[in-house]
Amino acid sequence: MNAYSIDNNTFQLTENNQVLSEILYEDLYFLKAEIKVSDTEAYIVKPVGLFQTSISVTSNGTEIAKLVMNWSGNIVISCRDEKNYVLKLNKFFRGKYIIENENRENIIQLTPKFNWKEFHYHYDISSNISNDHYSKDPLFLSLAVYAANYFAATISGANSGLV
Repeated sequence: MNAYSIDNNTFQLTENNQVLSEILYEDLYFLKAEIKVSDTEAYIVKPVGLFQTSISVTSNGTEIAKLVMNWSGNIVISCRDEKNYVLKLNKFFRGKYIIENENRENIIQLTPKFNWKEFHYHYDISSNISNDHYSKDPLFLSLAVYAANYFAATISGANSGLV
């Protein structure tokens, strides 16, 4: 599975050259976005709260997930079924992103590649546990890509003070 940046504002999640979902960013700071899983399913992703330190994922005005950066510098993805997942940067200079479930099992790995010629990101995505239904869910995988982009923008300082 892969996620490709096809332009400055769009990522496509693909498997076997079939598009599973798209992330359409409103700006270059990887904050506000729309995730389209199919022609009928669209999700709004935007910062919320007093200091806009958490990210809300809504569908038809109902929150279905929330992303929050914790004090350890990891992004916690809370789903509406009350399951929490943690996105961590594994090995700072190698830059692999790992998503762990509540049992601290690695369920998804995102390996970023940057195309300097086109200035676009690409992620190779692999899942390690087949019994976790989120490891194959296009919306959850899109949120994982969104979280990795948000994490990269945050540690680079690209979105500091721009909320």
